[in-house]
Amino acid sequence: MRKYKKYITKGINEPLSKIPFHQKTSIKRISMLSQKIIPESKIHTAIHFVNMSDKKISKYSCLHKHDVDEVNLILSQDDKLVYEIQLDDEIYKVSSPATIFIPKGVNHRADAISGKGIFVCLILSNKYKTS
Repeated sequence: MRKYKKYITKGINEPLSKIPFHQKTSIKRISMLSQKIIPESKIHTAIHFVNMSDKKISKYSCLHKHDVDEVNLILSQDDKLVYEIQLDDEIYKVSSPATIFIPKGVNHRADAISGKGIFVCLILSNKYKTS
């Protein structure tokens, strides 16, 4: 018997445009819910693969909020990945590597500006509610 198999879960490949408040974009993402791995955990993980040399990417995230906290990670290896992050009425230009904490109830959006890398979104609940 393989007792640790339960700790491994396969993600779902999907276009980011299928997610509420994200307009049509060519960004691909892998979506996973960690509750299968750690039952007491309620973290929804989404990994976005970003390459701004793809001309189909423009502003794609609409202002929205969640009833739970969120953490974003901006990561890149060779190129600097740069995002425009809006938190309520404040707008920031954020370069990789960076972590953004978004408290529940804060209106937010994240749009890639330049570079190539990975944008990780951790929604701290198994409920994927937005408003």
